[in-house]
Amino acid sequence: MSSDVIGEIVRLQVQKDPIKIRGEGYVPELILSVPEAAVDAWGMIGRHGDAWIIDAHHRSHPSRRGGGKRPLSVGFTGHYAEMADRFGSAPLGIAGENILIEGPAMELAELGEGLVIETADGETVPLDRPRVAAPCVEFTSFMLGLGEVAPLAEIEGPLADLHDGRRGFIVAADHTPNAVTVRVGDTVRRG
Repeated sequence: MSSDVIGEIVRLQVQKDPIKIRGEGYVPELILSVPEAAVDAWGMIGRHGDAWIIDAHHRSHPSRRGGGKRPLSVGFTGHYAEMADRFGSAPLGIAGENILIEGPAMELAELGEGLVIETADGETVPLDRPRVAAPCVEFTSFMLGLGEVAPLAEIEGPLADLHDGRRGFIVAADHTPNAVTVRVGDTVRRG
């Protein structure tokens, strides 16, 4: 493996509908693991059986989140180890990222200009302009095992523990005008 390779995709997932209901809670049951996905500048669509499921952040989703300005997100297994240490449990994918990569916990500065997925078919998908996916009170309350969304003042410490990319990074695939199929097992490297 070349030195710029971070690891392989270990999980792809879509949110069938928004999983965060502001002020009400976090609904991880709406996260669907998929073996492959079509990625383009508009976001991700995952194949589940014979159907294609549009991710809730995709610009075409009827109740899209982020106004189409945060079409994709990535996370690293190293962050899940850190979350499990902090919260006692962190099932892989619970934070709702689209693409989970086997690799160490990364900070934003380590991602540089972005990442590149190299598919088994020889295609590439640049994931540009990474930025931290800010944690929310709904997810933090869920990770703490609370039955309701806690006021910010009561969970500021745990919320801060989920920052700096532990909950993932938002990326763009603007340089992928035509959909590229990515699969679990595809390689991810620094851009």
